[in-house]
Parts: sequence; structure tokens; C-alpha cells
Amino acid sequence: MRVIAIDASRRRGVVSRSVEEAAAAAETAGATVERIRLYDLDIRSCTGCGMCKVTGACKIDDDLPWLAERIAAAQGVILGTPSYFRKPDGATAALLERIGGFFPDSRQLRLPDMGPRQVPHTPVAREARRAVLITACGAPEPLATFFGYTTGPMRHLRQALGSGGIRTIGSLAVTDTWRHPEVHQWERDKARSLGRILAGKI
Repeated sequence: MRVIAIDASRRRGVVSRSVEEAAAAAETAGATVERIRLYDLDIRSCTGCGMCKVTGACKIDDDLPWLAERIAAAQGVILGTPSYFRKPDGATAALLERIGGFFPDSRQLRLPDMGPRQVPHTPVAREARRAVLITACGAPEPLATFFGYTTGPMRHLRQALGSGGIRTIGSLAVTDTWRHPEVHQWERDKARSLGRILAGKI
């Protein structure tokens, strides 16, 4: 099984450590894991030009097609992002704005220079693809959940991955990181459990 682990944290803090725990557990369970730091890539925000609807291709020349291709080729996705005021951070937001355009309704990958007629209308049979999501915020519980500091980003992530036929099977929300910047043991255990579940080894 091929898994792609995407760390969208700039600071290499709680989110980065939790993503690595899940990735290492998936690896131990037999998966091949490709680790990617989102901030090492050039992912730009959508400009709203609408050219993709006309030509079937995004005019922005960045690393998104490269990343979308890897996501499409993987059977499992680990995606971790910090939460800022009920939203994913900037790099993740840019990814979510545009990733849907690379996964049309047929569930086939559409890349730049590929028009609508070149996208197969009948989905090619492939293994079910799954994802686990990780986020973190500084607010403590129950405020984090009540005000949507963790549920907001999770909802955006589920919708974006769902546009590509990737089903979310589990999530971890680390809260109160302002007072407790370290990852607690139960959070480590949960991240490892998610990695094993993703790899099919519970």
C-alpha cells in the first residue's frame, strides 16, 4: 500500500510530530510512505480567473499538479495542518482552493493542458482511497470544539479530499497547544493508531 504523508505545518511542532507518528506507524504496518512538507513546495492561491472552466487547465505554473498526481496515485493520505481562527493555515487553504479542479466528477486526475474531452467519463477501477486528518489549535477544550477551531479545518479537508473520491476514516485534533506545546502520550497513541488503520493493520 502506498501512503502519502503531507505535513502542512510551518513550525514543525505538534502537527509535524503527529503526522510523523502516523506515518511511522503506517510504515511499520507494511505501507510505503512518501513524506512531503507542504511549505517546501510552491502552491499558490486560486486567482479566480475562470480559465480552467474554459480550457480545462489551470494557468498557474506551480507544484500543485505534481502533488495532485501523487495524491491520486496513493491509496492512503495522511494530512496534517494547524488551525488558525477556525481555518486551515495559508498553504493548506491554497491547496484546498484548487485541488478540486484536479479531481473532476469522473474521479480521474485532470492535469494542466488536459481538456475536458481528455478526461475519461467512466472511472477506472482502483482501490478505495482513504485519509486520516490531523489538526491542532491553541484553544483548550471544550472551546476548541464549540467555536469550531478544530472542526472547521477538518470540514474543509474532508470536502476537498472527498472531491477526489478520498474518504476520511479518522482524525486527530490536538488542542490547548498554547499551554502544552508537547504531544501527550494519548495523542501519540491516537496518531499511531490512525497510521495503522490507514495501512489496514489495526
